Amino acid sequence: MKKNPLEGKIATVQFDSGLQFRLDFLPDNQMRWTSTGKEDAGATAVETIYVVSYPGDILSIDWVEESGLCVSYTLDVANQYVKSFMTFTDENYRGGRRPFLHEGPFQFILENGEPDKTSLAG
Repeated sequence: MKKNPLEGKIATVQFDSGLQFRLDFLPDNQMRWTSTGKEDAGATAVETIYVVSYPGDILSIDWVEESGLCVSYTLDVANQYVKSFMTFTDENYRGGRRPFLHEGPFQFILENGEPDKTSLAG
């Protein structure tokens, strides 16, 4: 399988919904998300992700969590912005799935928290 272009990168995300995460992109298409928001700080899990690159430094990152939460991120790398579409079980919504959209800035960082200014190619 082709190496994930995000492997080895770390990113922070601050959604307009108030959710905040640190994302560690690991080998073998794995990603660890860790909540950095007040309500659930420290919550974390490792997910198997599917990454697709598009022209213009756009990436799609998708995964399904153990709880059934489906997550799709569209990263605009050049503008350091992410949009997310998620669905989760809720019998009161069409198909028993409730959608949730949010967006906000993201930034690649180094382990020490400083901005990572290297390209995705290295």
